[in-house]
Amino acid sequence: MLRPLLLAVFCCAFGMPAAGQETVATTEAPASSDETFEIPNPAMADGADQPLQSLVVIVDGEARSWAPLEKGTDVAWLAYRDGNFPKAVPVFARLAELGHPVAEWLMGNIYFFGQGIPKDYAKAHAMFEASAQQGYFAAFAPTAQMYVQGLGVPADPSKAYYWYNIAAAQLPDSSERTQMMERREEVAGSLTPAQVEAAQKRANKFKPEPVVPPDPEDVDWMQE
Repeated sequence: MLRPLLLAVFCCAFGMPAAGQETVATTEAPASSDETFEIPNPAMADGADQPLQSLVVIVDGEARSWAPLEKGTDVAWLAYRDGNFPKAVPVFARLAELGHPVAEWLMGNIYFFGQGIPKDYAKAHAMFEASAQQGYFAAFAPTAQMYVQGLGVPADPSKAYYWYNIAAAQLPDSSERTQMMERREEVAGSLTPAQVEAAQKRANKFKPEPVVPPDPEDVDWMQE
């Protein structure tokens, strides 16, 4: 079977998580969170377009689209932007449970900020990394940063370097790419040359593993 290929991804410009020292889920943001990197809040970002776009996955030459399962996300996104999290979060959560990469990224933010649900950095990281594994660009930096900080997961500079390297490799020459490389090199300072080389090799072999959207008739809430 051919590896599923994600053809269309809306690369949002959000996603740098705030710094912290927690290694488990917590209900309070770390006191140092405003002293280093900040995670932009998608609900507050000026002019942010709806990130939930119709994604297509190719499996054995056949296109499988998330579009039929994205019904209601336009209304949910407007509710999210208005701060009506009780209305928005369930829509994103059920899509994330199915493996929609953008919904996973959104749920990472929602758990990180505690938007309508308790803050949970462990779940935030799990959502960010699941999205990153599918190749969703906006999830790379948050995943890396949480590994740097040990926020929701044990600190792991090798994994942080890995995700920053992947992010930098996908950017054109720009200030954003320079910033990503600077963050990567900061992390490299806590690694041995051998560890840096190993992380680079893993990053060079990275291949997104997109989740194939299920058939709508197999999804219970689509029948409601």
